[in-house]
Amino acid sequence: MKPVSVAMATCNGTLYLPEQLESLARQVRLPAELVVTDDASTDDTPRLLEDFSRAAPFPVRIYRNAQRLGYRANFLKAARLCRSPYLAFCDQDDVWAPHKLQRSMSEFERRDVRLVYHNAVVTDSHLLPIDTLARDAAPLAHNGPLSLAPLKYGLGCTLLVDRALVRFSSFWERSLDFNDGTSPEGHDQWFFFLAGALGTIAYIREPLAHYRRHAATASLTTWAGASPFSRLRPFLLHSEPTWLNYAAACERRADILDEIALGASPGEALRALDGAEKYRAFARLYRERIALYRAATLAERWALFARLVEAGGYGRDVWAKGRKSALKDFCCAVLRLERTVPPLQAAGEAARLP
Repeated sequence: MKPVSVAMATCNGTLYLPEQLESLARQVRLPAELVVTDDASTDDTPRLLEDFSRAAPFPVRIYRNAQRLGYRANFLKAARLCRSPYLAFCDQDDVWAPHKLQRSMSEFERRDVRLVYHNAVVTDSHLLPIDTLARDAAPLAHNGPLSLAPLKYGLGCTLLVDRALVRFSSFWERSLDFNDGTSPEGHDQWFFFLAGALGTIAYIREPLAHYRRHAATASLTTWAGASPFSRLRPFLLHSEPTWLNYAAACERRADILDEIALGASPGEALRALDGAEKYRAFARLYRERIALYRAATLAERWALFARLVEAGGYGRDVWAKGRKSALKDFCCAVLRLERTVPPLQAAGEAARLP
């Protein structure tokens, strides 16, 4: 049976941490170890972890950061410290189903699988259901290299990864988070990118955790209760800064894949080079869309739009933008119908622009 480590990042998690630790101890398939990197907590989190380590049915290793790293670097640190050939990322405030590790690890029986992720129940602070993560589902149970949309990813708390991907961590600081454009990618974006370029990603439709949302969560993601207008806004709006960031992030990924190819096995090198080519093409698509929205005259906009159509920029492939984006660009760029729509207010909305 292949061992799996749990990589947990904590920071002032006293309120919900005990429930998560208890759910780890109740796993049908126990982890080989729990590795915790605590990001300079000022509450009782270190004490709770120490108490748990003395009674846990598996080894617990706790590392305290002298200075706060932020959740991105803190999760990468936890991943580097894990010793098993597979690792599962763990937030401090969720609750895992007892068979999460057992069910997820079964997918690694396929040798080509580099990452497994699953559905989860989204809850409020009291674990009352709000939604699910079904919107992040992959189309197939097993998705081959470069078959998923280039900016797609599953949330970190649902990810289990082949630890071999951690060897590329030296490239991580050169990546660019496509949601904020100022930091390296989050651990979920980063490992999803690597796994999707170099191997197969497995998806489990069964919810295997309760993903808790509360005031202290690190991400800005919104859930149920959005107004119909807020759901329509991404279609009506273009956001040049967001698209510029997408293009830059894809170009960074292409450069990273080029470097990975230099030291990879022949098969992995070919996948990396193919991925680099596709990410550069996707970046060009966004830059061409920006040029379309910047064009001053109707004739210029029509010519640019026709060129995008002819080049397959709105095809059905995941590396194109699809028919909805074609309609959006025709209405909002060529015909300029978006002028009265107010600007985006939240990065979480911009991140899902079509």
